[in-house]
Amino acid sequence: MDDQEHMIRRGRRRFLALALGAPLLGGVIGALIVGQVADEGWATRSAGQSPEWARITGIVLIVVGVLVELGALVWAARRGRLRSSRRSPLWAMSMRKRSRLVKQVRRGETAPDADLPTLTVVARQMVDGGWWAVLAAGLVVFNLGQVLAWFTSGVALAIFGLAAALFALTGWRVHRDARRAEAFLRHRASEPTAV
Repeated sequence: MDDQEHMIRRGRRRFLALALGAPLLGGVIGALIVGQVADEGWATRSAGQSPEWARITGIVLIVVGVLVELGALVWAARRGRLRSSRRSPLWAMSMRKRSRLVKQVRRGETAPDADLPTLTVVARQMVDGGWWAVLAAGLVVFNLGQVLAWFTSGVALAIFGLAAALFALTGWRVHRDARRAEAFLRHRASEPTAV
């Protein structure tokens, strides 16, 4: 059991490093690209300030984005969603195996040799993880607010717009996967159990 706990902790740490490291690395690379392009003079209006209406709208969007993020985190903490899968045996699995299980739940199909209790756990975690779509929506609003409030170059707008589009795509996909997992669980519950 101690080995299983170690594998679960290691899987959670790996996921957390990836979940925090990838956006951080992307932000640093994006900032370097914006700085380099602005220094080269490729960006239009890079030396000016945003118009007053854009700064005010941007600051409002930043505040709304932060409030959405904080509200989602408080809601998730109070509902136990942050800790719900903390001890899940799925953390001990390889990313490839978890990916195969998630694909089966998404498609609503089970392989002949499928482990149905494990697929049910995967589907429940996908449903419980649906709230992450709200976090992604908050990040979209926050990024758009930053563009309006502080950045005047077309390149910065393109980079932050791309980041907002990626967060929007991620949120949509998480929401869609949670709905598919709910359908998978409903279908499993409606099937007659073998005696």
